Amino acid sequence: MSQVQSNEWLEWICSSQSLDELRTNYDRWAETYETDVKGVWQSVPVAAALMLAEHLNDKQNTILDVGAGTGLVGAALAASGFKNIIGIDISSAMLAKASETTAYQTLVCCAIGDDRFKTLEKVSGIIATGVFAVNHAGADELSILERSIESEGIVVFTARQSFLPELQEAIARWTLLDSKVMPIYDDPICLQAYKVSNITPSFQ
Repeated sequence: MSQVQSNEWLEWICSSQSLDELRTNYDRWAETYETDVKGVWQSVPVAAALMLAEHLNDKQNTILDVGAGTGLVGAALAASGFKNIIGIDISSAMLAKASETTAYQTLVCCAIGDDRFKTLEKVSGIIATGVFAVNHAGADELSILERSIESEGIVVFTARQSFLPELQEAIARWTLLDSKVMPIYDDPICLQAYKVSNITPSFQ
């Protein structure tokens, strides 16, 4: 996937038609991912980590990095002072790269809501960049994440502007704390932070 334009890799990864195909495509992409997205996407993990740090002062709190990929967000969280970071991703090849950052205390290969995901501890903050998108994750997965956060916890996530309406039902009862538009694509990225006060029961 190296030496491709951003719209090409974006269209390619978002064309995945199943979770298995998405996993396979990310596995294939792991080796060149950071090279391919450099200059386009690299500002997003940093901005997301800084937004979480603004609303979650205690850096000892446990953070869940959803869709950790090669660890760009984890590295940005560590640089912001967070000490306890759990990373999850569907791609074992991506997580192998993330392990090289030493930012994470735990890395788990799982999908949102599967059996391995349900064993994770509740956290104070959740961060997800590039996760909520066409043929990736949507409102159902965002609602599942609510079960993994402590009361008054903070969720920071990105979604392209055209996809954000798909998530409104899931976030309707959350409190918007911050919002930023990042015009890195023709369809801009929306970066948002929410406080989650109304907690659904944890997984049984």
